[in-house]
Amino acid sequence: MAEVAREMVEKSGINVNELLDLLAENTAAKLAPFYYDTILRTNLLGLEGEGLKEIAEAARVEDRNHFEALVPRIYELGGKLSEDMKKVHDMSACPTASLPKDPTDTKAMLTGRVEADAAPYLATPTCAT
Repeated sequence: MAEVAREMVEKSGINVNELLDLLAENTAAKLAPFYYDTILRTNLLGLEGEGLKEIAEAARVEDRNHFEALVPRIYELGGKLSEDMKKVHDMSACPTASLPKDPTDTKAMLTGRVEADAAPYLATPTCAT
């Protein structure tokens, strides 16, 4: 299967190795925010936080779905994911996920998440999502 898919992509004029590198980077860029969104959702406490959990969960599910859609494409082209999670994280170009010092500061939690989503559109991106 991988040979057929790879051959078809090569015949279209695309460099498969470059494509695999891009797919791997995008996979990493989806995994890091999924992880952060999981932490974020778990830490949204109190009345204000409870109302935001659904939004955080929607973002989490979207990143997970994108990750899960990319993985089969990589393997269909004969590539594979790194077995070293640190390399995956570093490839994502995302800062280490962290919550604000005050775990009840929902505005700070969401500000960090929104900034991560906006990063690909900034001159110096901090996290591709």
